[in-house]
Amino acid sequence: EGRKADTSVATTVVHAGDGDTGLVVASVALVVALACWLFGLPEIDAAAMDDLGLISVLPWPIWIAYLLLAGGFCVLLSGSAAHGRLPQLYLAAVVLLLHATPAIAYGTLRYSWAWKHLGIVDFIQRNGALDPDAPFLAAYHNWPAFFVAFAAIAEAFDLGTQQLAALARFFPTLLNLVYLLLLPPILRRFTTDPRLVWSAACLFVVGNWVGQDYFSPQGTAYAMYLAVLALCLGPLSTPAAAAVPGRRAGIMSRWFTWANQGVPRERRGYSPAARTVFLLSALLLIIAIAATHQLTPLLLIFAFGGLVLIGRLSLTFLLFALIAELLWLFYFADQFVSRVLSAAVADAGLDTQRLAGVVDLAVVSQGQRLVSIASRALTGAIALLAVLGGFRRLSAGYRDGPAIVLTLAPAPLLVATSYGGEIPFRLYFYALPFLAFFAAALFFPSPARGRSPIWRIALCGLLLACTFGFVLANNGKDRQYRFSEEEVAAATWLYETGPPGSLLVEGARNYPSQFRNYENFVYLPLADESAETLARVLADPVTVLGTWLADRPSGFVIITRSQKAIVESLGTMPPGTLDRIEQALTASPRFRVVYANPDARIFVLNPAVAGFRDLPAVDGEVGQE
Repeated sequence: EGRKADTSVATTVVHAGDGDTGLVVASVALVVALACWLFGLPEIDAAAMDDLGLISVLPWPIWIAYLLLAGGFCVLLSGSAAHGRLPQLYLAAVVLLLHATPAIAYGTLRYSWAWKHLGIVDFIQRNGALDPDAPFLAAYHNWPAFFVAFAAIAEAFDLGTQQLAALARFFPTLLNLVYLLLLPPILRRFTTDPRLVWSAACLFVVGNWVGQDYFSPQGTAYAMYLAVLALCLGPLSTPAAAAVPGRRAGIMSRWFTWANQGVPRERRGYSPAARTVFLLSALLLIIAIAATHQLTPLLLIFAFGGLVLIGRLSLTFLLFALIAELLWLFYFADQFVSRVLSAAVADAGLDTQRLAGVVDLAVVSQGQRLVSIASRALTGAIALLAVLGGFRRLSAGYRDGPAIVLTLAPAPLLVATSYGGEIPFRLYFYALPFLAFFAAALFFPSPARGRSPIWRIALCGLLLACTFGFVLANNGKDRQYRFSEEEVAAATWLYETGPPGSLLVEGARNYPSQFRNYENFVYLPLADESAETLARVLADPVTVLGTWLADRPSGFVIITRSQKAIVESLGTMPPGTLDRIEQALTASPRFRVVYANPDARIFVLNPAVAGFRDLPAVDGEVGQE
């Protein structure tokens, strides 16, 4: 009955909202918004960013563009245009404004880990093979599908590391456009109301602040996860009424029917050839996910388990995903797993510190405190709205079993691993498409409700607030995550110059690092050292660092603008620490500057001055990643 009401009322809404005025207004708003964005882009001075990141340098035309997109999108939901292609164009424009803006304005690849991922691609290109036992970044060699694929692409198009980096800065834009292609087919398995589909997709875009969509295996595996869900909720889904034959069919069928009440019935009639293609695609994607990322296969298993429990998916898919994951863990990556298994088991269990995130608000700068509060507020707002929207859907007669189990599917990961302290962010990221669905349902719980203009006005206000929160949360650390061309040039010189076995003392790990010949170095980031070791360095940087470098056949010290920015913003070192170390090394005859530009300086020991090997050893540990 819920499904029939959903479909019939949707038709009524379409005809009641027919008219060209809303379509014209929305079209004009979209064109003007894009014009304002293009006009404002050249006005962004990335070098002038303060501790609030990108938001501190955005010119007024871009804020006007945000306003026009939010307003035009909500106008669009009032008429029949919600059934056309214009909502997709709107959402693509939102992605451009949020993700292409920093890529264009900065001119270089953002975020240090993206450069490290380039380093694995570079390793494969140079060696033609992986190194599963590598002392550095070994996990990537044991889950290599992403890197092998991009190494093949780079070889096919004769792309060097720098050329690939220039393209990779647009990876968040590309991935989010892919997400937008995959989300509507999933959301249409929950509702036939186009207003709910598009508003949920829009809330996903502006709520996706966690930054897992950069040039990375996890962002790519997430896209494959959505593709598998689109197939398994659609052409490969199991009709709930036929899921459990036999004596228990009555009880289980009633449960399945109740859990799926109001869920649109999947259209059948696919040809055997089409179903075979869908099935093979899903199975290949499951294997690819297992070979790409450590965490996403677990999420897929939990999601499949939930869908099986409510009768929407055959048990065969769950078993296949389990077998693929176990084979990868204990056959292809067995040596790596054997090394880390005991630590992973010890890390399992519920830890309340995982819920608090990784930023200590007591030590970060005032600007970063606001950024962290904005990220938590945006996350909390989406979650709260999802709860309220879920109750509105329930009151409208929907059970939304598939959406609920997919929302809850990431929850077991909370007790499975801390994932380096990132697990709260990953849980939110994985649950976000379905949280966004329920949050949008607060405004459009059914086709018969949410027709008053007040709901669209409220949605417009929410989208504007979320957009502001996104820019602050996602780009609020860009004073340190954005790298200048001078920093890239210095890092390029360093990684192409340093011989194998070199010790590399870094002010912090945050700079364009490890993207060329990364296996040639042993890495020691000062920001990660203990308080006692750091105190010795600050007391006499020349002697301590000189002793460390003298113990190696070759060694470098690199200090950059972005390193200084991150340690000051996050409070990991006293203010001015790296400046004092840099000044001490520059003034000492025992060190020599071998590369310098306005944003970076690289030091080596001066071979003309002896004495370091005669000094007592310092017990600072050489850090390895």
